[in-house]
Amino acid sequence: MTELTRRLVDFIQDNLVPGGDDIKVDETTPLLVSGLLDSLRTARLLNFLRRDIGVPIPAAKLDPENFRDVVTIVAMVRELESV
Repeated sequence: MTELTRRLVDFIQDNLVPGGDDIKVDETTPLLVSGLLDSLRTARLLNFLRRDIGVPIPAAKLDPENFRDVVTIVAMVRELESV
C-alpha cells in the first residue's frame, strides 16, 4: 500500500465512517455504494486532498467515477500531480 493510499484509507476510516458503524475501509471499499460519501463527506474529502495532500481537485474531476474507491481517487490524484 502506498503512502497516499494509506493516508486516504486512514482519513476516510477516521473522519468519514459514521460513529457506531463497523465498516472497515480499505483501498477497494465502494465509497459511493456504501454511502460513505455524501455531499458533506465529499466536501471534507476534497478539503483533505487540497490541504493535506496538496492536490486541489478541479470541478471537471468531480465525477462519481473518480470517487468509487480509494484506488480511483489515488489514480486521479496521481494524474493531477503529473499535469
